[in-house]
Amino acid sequence: MKIQEIIDRQMSAFNNKDIVKMMSLYTDDTKIYTFSDHELVINGKKECEEMFVKLFEQSPDLNADFIKTIYFTNKAIVHEYVYGRNGIKEKKEQVVIFEIQDQKISRMDIIRE
Repeated sequence: MKIQEIIDRQMSAFNNKDIVKMMSLYTDDTKIYTFSDHELVINGKKECEEMFVKLFEQSPDLNADFIKTIYFTNKAIVHEYVYGRNGIKEKKEQVVIFEIQDQKISRMDIIRE
């Protein structure tokens, strides 16, 4: 599977709140960091799944749209609009840098406005 397919599948699963399909795209040792201070906020697939389950429960209207995606080696830099997070209707911009290993997402660095 190409990196573009992995990112497209991740976005589709995210927008459909399909936790099973989403988590099938992540490695067991997935890590999520805040980009600004490189703080590790999620350590491992179990924590990642718990975070997404909670987010989906708290944000039934959550959705994301691609603005632009750049693919470079094993990374995808996704500039996107996210809306519906915790009931907030306005679109918020964010950038997520996905790192792919063995055709799965192994790391995410998140930049939010």
